[in-house]
Amino acid sequence: MSDEFQQVVSRLSDREKEVLGHLVHGDTYAAIAHRMNVSPHTVDTYLRRIRAKTGARSRMHLLLLALSTGNARAGAAGGAPFDEAPHLPARPGWADGHPV
Repeated sequence: MSDEFQQVVSRLSDREKEVLGHLVHGDTYAAIAHRMNVSPHTVDTYLRRIRAKTGARSRMHLLLLALSTGNARAGAAGGAPFDEAPHLPARPGWADGHPV
């Protein structure tokens, strides 16, 4: 399925790829809208179009498909790979993923 998904992603518009990249990196609709200088409704429209083109049944399914591609690239974050984990801030009172 991931080869098939990669082929579909290659046919997405640059803006659709950018939205998908932001989604993969954990951004909210509001954050994506702010970064792309569009409304959250526009982000939702892009995601509905992406789901229709990819056959994903939900945002979660789309996210899982995107992450399964491994070496797929998106327009967001300078073409960062989908499989790079977002850099999250450390939780207060935690060190190395464990409570202090």
